[in-house]
Amino acid sequence: MCGIFGLVTHSSKESIDKNKVEQSAKLMHHRGPDAYGQWGIENRIHLAHLRLSILDLRKESNQPFFSNCQNFVIVFNGEIYNYLEIRTELELIGYIFRTNSDTEVLLNSFIEWGSVCVNKFNGDWAFAIYNIKENTLFCSRDRFGVKPFNYSIVDNQLVFSSEIKSILNYFPQLRIPNYNVIANYCRNSLGAQIEETWFSGIYRLLPAHNLIWANGEITITRYWDYPKKTLQNISFEDATDRYKELFIDAVKLRMRSDVAVGSTLSSGVDSGSIVSVLRNFYDEEHKTFTAVFKTNEYSSRDKNVFANDITIDEGSLVKKLAHELNLDSHLINSNSKDFCKDLYEVIYFLESGHSSPATIPLSKIMKSAKNHVKVVLEGQGADELLSGYVLNTFPALLWEYLKRMNINKIIKEFIVFKKSYSLIYTIKQFTRLMNNDAIERFFYILNGYNKVFGPKLKSYKRIKDYPFEPSGFNEYFNEELFKSHTGGLVNLLHYGDAISMSKSIEGRLPFMDVNLVEFSFQLPFWFKMNNGLGKYIHRCSMKGIVPSFILDNPIKFGFNTPLSQQFENLETEANKILLSDKCLNRGVFERNGLKSMIDRNISKSSNNSTMLFRLLSVELWFRHFIDISEN
Repeated sequence: MCGIFGLVTHSSKESIDKNKVEQSAKLMHHRGPDAYGQWGIENRIHLAHLRLSILDLRKESNQPFFSNCQNFVIVFNGEIYNYLEIRTELELIGYIFRTNSDTEVLLNSFIEWGSVCVNKFNGDWAFAIYNIKENTLFCSRDRFGVKPFNYSIVDNQLVFSSEIKSILNYFPQLRIPNYNVIANYCRNSLGAQIEETWFSGIYRLLPAHNLIWANGEITITRYWDYPKKTLQNISFEDATDRYKELFIDAVKLRMRSDVAVGSTLSSGVDSGSIVSVLRNFYDEEHKTFTAVFKTNEYSSRDKNVFANDITIDEGSLVKKLAHELNLDSHLINSNSKDFCKDLYEVIYFLESGHSSPATIPLSKIMKSAKNHVKVVLEGQGADELLSGYVLNTFPALLWEYLKRMNINKIIKEFIVFKKSYSLIYTIKQFTRLMNNDAIERFFYILNGYNKVFGPKLKSYKRIKDYPFEPSGFNEYFNEELFKSHTGGLVNLLHYGDAISMSKSIEGRLPFMDVNLVEFSFQLPFWFKMNNGLGKYIHRCSMKGIVPSFILDNPIKFGFNTPLSQQFENLETEANKILLSDKCLNRGVFERNGLKSMIDRNISKSSNNSTMLFRLLSVELWFRHFIDISEN
């Protein structure tokens, strides 16, 4: 929805440059092109806000926004989808509202209930509320990390921002690579799910956490956690009915908007379910946006996850769905002709590398959508919630049946699984997700990866894919989903927000609805994965709503993006960048090791495309954020 930036100091000796605050904040103009606001108290605090107007478009709802008593001021990025219900509750208490915005509801909720107000919110947020009389700042990030909150403490000053580039502009001395995090990204695809960033001294407030600044010190606390125990007495039929009710409500809430809403759409169950559900209660024209590639752009190496050399063709399935639902479908050509140029642009907004090349077609989708809508519904979050990544959770499924000595079910699931997916790829994926240092070292030696890293990345401390250890769960299957939901999903949410906001588009995610998440985590494992299908209860609840050719498709393409051709010979731009003196003189990669990896990839003696993509992302990040400090 917006961009926020703030600076607060404990010592009056540390002055705040209000002009530099404005300059720094406006580096995020793409996040809020509709209005800019700034307020501060000299040598104490300055807050800045860039608004993307979604609810109550009037200037009265611009930020920084003050309470009626003028003692509290807020900067807020996100949406509180159940704001109308909370507003009614506050009005009964006696609160008077002067706008129709969720911002005012959020602020009055804090005034009435204090820090526990966040437990009432169904939404996505990152905000800061300043108490003028007490000189304290209360900050919060939503439960699942949909919205970003970056911060640092420099010379008794707390600085926070939606994007790191604004912090770097105000404090350029923080433009120092965090080589350990970068090393973990290169080796293990580690992303934005952890507290540390690619810049030493700049951190993320983790999801479901509050931060309080008082007396020059910060206190960080966790305010929410996942349900740990599964419901023992609920029938599958009752669970399906309740799930259906919660999902439909999640979609309806996210259609609350004073501007046009569209959807990103793939051939998968998740986004297909969203548009199918909204068609039941929303008759107006609905625009959808889909990235398509030519089928011949995918090589067999891009499809090694599957048991057979299938044809990946999102476009034809999306066209069929759009026709059945009477959608205004936009297919966006996502050819990879300018791959390196597009990746360079994307990394500026990500402020790090990302393990998935899907960031590039998503950027093209959002660029197209910007011409039609301001908000898009997206299907992100279903896989991590309901075992959509069958490859990742299949071993956990077998373990649950083994604990129950249900051998017949193990055999049946194994037979169905093997028809669609590569068993070898699954084993590799499972061992990677084990986060075992010994297995990892053996894998790197076997593939020659250790010879690629230069002195700055050679030594590193392993960071797990998820920030919290699962505890208290009565099913191992839910432990694995917890790791995925608090780990890889947060990384995906980071790129989703960064890319959509780079085009001034707000993304809304029905599968991240707190009521849906809490209910789903209480369901037994076989409700989520059964008969070779992930998201089993979702599929069952959507029967009669979602067309069967989408709902019953056992193959999950994912946001599959052709990659191997970018590194297929020495003349590709990607390989030229990696082998350039500029890259190799950094001390990040070893010349001979990198050249050997590229040669093996070209000869097809090994498939190193995904690793080379990560190394390329690192080099482009250095050119964006570090080289600038040396010029």
